[in-house]
Amino acid sequence: MPALLTRLAPILMIMALAFAAPARAEMCRIADPTGTPLNVRATPGGDVVNRLKNGRKVFKDAIDGWDDEGNPKWAHVVGEYKGQWRDWGWVFINYLDCGHDAQNRFPIIFENPRDMVPTGIVVPWGYEGQAPPKLDHECFFYGDGGYSMSLSDELVQAYRARGYNQEQLCVVLRSPGLKYDPQTGKRLPTFIVVDPQALAQARQSGFFEGFEATEELPLHAPDCFAKSRVSKQSGIVSLNIACDIRFDPWTGVELSPMEQAYYKQNVALAIEGAAGPSGNIAGKELIVSGQNRATNASIRTVMDIRKGNR
Repeated sequence: MPALLTRLAPILMIMALAFAAPARAEMCRIADPTGTPLNVRATPGGDVVNRLKNGRKVFKDAIDGWDDEGNPKWAHVVGEYKGQWRDWGWVFINYLDCGHDAQNRFPIIFENPRDMVPTGIVVPWGYEGQAPPKLDHECFFYGDGGYSMSLSDELVQAYRARGYNQEQLCVVLRSPGLKYDPQTGKRLPTFIVVDPQALAQARQSGFFEGFEATEELPLHAPDCFAKSRVSKQSGIVSLNIACDIRFDPWTGVELSPMEQAYYKQNVALAIEGAAGPSGNIAGKELIVSGQNRATNASIRTVMDIRKGNR
């Protein structure tokens, strides 16, 4: 059985049907830089059982084999082939392209949670020694999973007018890696909050522990999630995706009819209460580069997207 993605929390859960389900499935494309078909192995580093051509869509549903810096070496992939669902096997993870944003406008990088206040969302990450900013409505606390988050009254009321209740809104806005509207495929505005002191220490030591920044989180909730149902069981709060799911919410890749059916039956947003935030930095290279720092202009872009003007 593939190793489960237990390192991710909060996480995007695949709800099991007749098979043992991983903790998160992420759509990717095969991208072997040698140009030759990518070897697929029975186990991480094991015997070759198949080969996949560059450009083929797959779902990365498990990872294994960690290097000295805590990065995975291998990914387990599944996907559609000639109208059937295939459990392919294990591939070298660096030879997968999992949907990098070519425009690179997002995520917006916040170095101080106070700078987030104009967005109506505050995540008080890396704010030791000072009273963290707190807005009118706090998102639910569900065990130790997820991020502390508060929302402005203006934001909550605006989304209520679109059919959301606060609990639905909190699940969506606390879902890491949610970057595309599943109905339209449009890029959602997203953000990362950096702890400047921890980041400086990581740069000096050359080692990133994973708590220098939050994962990438959405700044806007697509309207179709307002029709979704929140459920709580076994330490997990989840939100089914009651959307016409035509695009992968994490990479923006258009889905085939079989892949759409897979999503409708198996995929939900979920936050696990038993664990703390992820120890994996989202967009480490972007954070270190100093690009995409929050500006008044980038925040105005977020507001325009929420209003449907972009």
